[in-house]
Amino acid sequence: MTGQNDASEQQAGFGSAIPSRALSARRALLVLAWFGSVSCGGDDTTSPGAPEDVDVAAGATAIVAIVNPVVNTPHTTGVPDELGDARDGITVTARPGDSDVTADGVAVVGAPPGSIELDISGARLSHTVQAEGDVVDAPIAFSGSAAAFFDNTPIRYAVNEASGAIFLDPSVPLAELEGHLAEDDRIVVLRPGTYVGSITITGKGTLLYGEEFLDRAVVVDGSITAAGEAVRLRGLTITGDLTSRGNNFGISFSVVRGDVSITGNAGAFVRNVFCGETVVPSSNATLLDNYGVAPLGALPPLLCD
Repeated sequence: MTGQNDASEQQAGFGSAIPSRALSARRALLVLAWFGSVSCGGDDTTSPGAPEDVDVAAGATAIVAIVNPVVNTPHTTGVPDELGDARDGITVTARPGDSDVTADGVAVVGAPPGSIELDISGARLSHTVQAEGDVVDAPIAFSGSAAAFFDNTPIRYAVNEASGAIFLDPSVPLAELEGHLAEDDRIVVLRPGTYVGSITITGKGTLLYGEEFLDRAVVVDGSITAAGEAVRLRGLTITGDLTSRGNNFGISFSVVRGDVSITGNAGAFVRNVFCGETVVPSSNATLLDNYGVAPLGALPPLLCD
């Protein structure tokens, strides 16, 4: 395992593909919200040093391309030869589907279910969107003429009602939420709001997905413990600690303000902010664009306050 002290180092409708213009407009609005130029309600602790991330609502079919991510030091699943330095201004097109241009390495494109081709400014990759409503995080190495996916990715989130996802809001009792999270292969989508109390996930292959990450709209006011195997989290702000003891744990587009202790092996960790003491896997793990993990030891201001 690899540990480090972070302080010392640097909505679309259900089942619909997002039109490219709508994606671009939403993306621009969310970036403005991140920098505090517009008010989106909720927690307004915007952070000019934070990554300009984007998000899509659960139920919308989309590919989130993360181009040439920073490879964190504990990453052990190999680096594609195609990895380059360029991150901004890269056109990503899904065929069939839509186009977007990267900002801070991220572009979001709508795509229908089935076989698609991703064109990364002329370099092409094949992918299959398994179902309508899927959201796919796709870290991509791009040299300028060729592209490749990283190992353990793309990461599929089957967050549509037709795929079996259930949608909960902050009024749900903690015991009921944990009951769902005790079911194997359960997909739980949290609507915006604050969920008070610490959560234990005992199911295997369970996904806990928070909507509207850029607004930090889903807050778990407590800690999360993942006791099962192959648990995945996305789009959460966790005010307490994060602990996982099972293998193949994964977390993306999340903020953990407390300590992080991941003692299982393998898994994928993409585009997170880890604020406290952090232990991540050192065996067969994919770690990309994570703040609080070397070399991205300098934490974005305000997010960890």
